[in-house]
Amino acid sequence: MLNLIVFEFRRMSKSLFFKIIGGYCLLWPILVALFYRGIIELTLIDTGNTFADIDMSSDELRFLTWMIAVAFINELPKFIALFTVLHIGRDFSDGIVRNKITAGHSRTSIFFSYMITQICATVLMCVTYIGGALFGLTISGFGVDLNHGEMFLRLGVAIVILLVLTVTFTVISLMFRRRAMPIILSIVIVMVMSTATAIVGNFNLPAKAVDDYIEVRHERYEEMIDDGYLDEEVVEDFEDTYDRDYYLGIAWKICHPAYLITNLGFNGDYSTDLTQVITGNLEYSDELDFTGKFVNDYYSMDMSGLTSKDFKRTDSMHVTYTELNFTYTLRSVAWMLLIGGWGYVIFRKKNLF
Repeated sequence: MLNLIVFEFRRMSKSLFFKIIGGYCLLWPILVALFYRGIIELTLIDTGNTFADIDMSSDELRFLTWMIAVAFINELPKFIALFTVLHIGRDFSDGIVRNKITAGHSRTSIFFSYMITQICATVLMCVTYIGGALFGLTISGFGVDLNHGEMFLRLGVAIVILLVLTVTFTVISLMFRRRAMPIILSIVIVMVMSTATAIVGNFNLPAKAVDDYIEVRHERYEEMIDDGYLDEEVVEDFEDTYDRDYYLGIAWKICHPAYLITNLGFNGDYSTDLTQVITGNLEYSDELDFTGKFVNDYYSMDMSGLTSKDFKRTDSMHVTYTELNFTYTLRSVAWMLLIGGWGYVIFRKKNLF
């Protein structure tokens, strides 16, 4: 199998398309960083200030570093799909797979040589993109803040998530001898996922958090009734209106299972949308805090008067990124084993001639 792996790496190194993708991965994040520098320069024209006068906080710089570096999670799937399908599909149309079998290579060696080299190609694309992002931030004058290296862990999780797609596209490419069907399927998968990730991430609220909130709120209502601030009828109306189904409606019941078993919630959990830079939501936090789903420290619709401080020690309201990193990595590995194993079984029985 080693000879096959070396052969595939040699082919990749000569692939014009792979070089174009590599150039994109390097140049695009640099251009994005310079674009943001230019936008800031334009906004400062009327103020009489210059870019040097801007004093970005550590949190803002950290978030900007993250947003530009992790953008590959949304930028690369289409390139990975096309490269994988075209690279492997060509082997079927040119008879290379048939020649490998004739030369005495086992189907197992052929399958895993493709899988290993495609995974390495994806990792190289991602690392190149991250390197371009950090270089772009440096030369643009923003600088880089990697949160003492912790950010590399989150970027690693993003890479592992993309590897699930790589395994998927590789399996699809090996299932069909003609390139048309794998291309169509891969494009459909990328399009569906780009839409689904924008939706599913909004339904990450744990049911336990809702139950804990309702329990704490009920205790607060009882105190307010005893103190004469609310009467029982008003409380009953509030509890009927803002019940469990109010927070966990039909949309949650449909989308939350997808959030739990897939990686579609990554964009929402890890804030990978570049538009957040424009809207001003600049926060690179240590955890997901669900208290904002229930309370507003200035006004409470359910008249409970509860604030985020009341749930500071409620475990269900907080998920650290250490936990999220582990969950997404474990889930991704499970999907790769499942999809890759299924593809291996099919490839071993597939008619290659």
